[in-house]
Amino acid sequence: MESYLSAKGVGLSSPQNSSFSSYLRKDDHGEETHSTEITFDETNSTTDVIYEEKDCPRVEVVSVDGNPQKILIHLLDGKLLEINCHY
Repeated sequence: MESYLSAKGVGLSSPQNSSFSSYLRKDDHGEETHSTEITFDETNSTTDVIYEEKDCPRVEVVSVDGNPQKILIHLLDGKLLEINCHY
């Protein structure tokens, strides 16, 4: 098993040169970089409940001027899953 893993690069002491980089990687200043948060004018927004049943997550759509901006999923454990709808 050890020879199989060594052929796959497991346990290498030096990192391999890879073009892959995480979008949460640390930049040159040691700070994490990540996508910018999209904001919109909440005064013109409307929220519609599109799914709500007992013992199920509640799903809402936040729209601005009739265009969906966010999908909000209220999970049963109290957490909120927010999906931005910007393409």
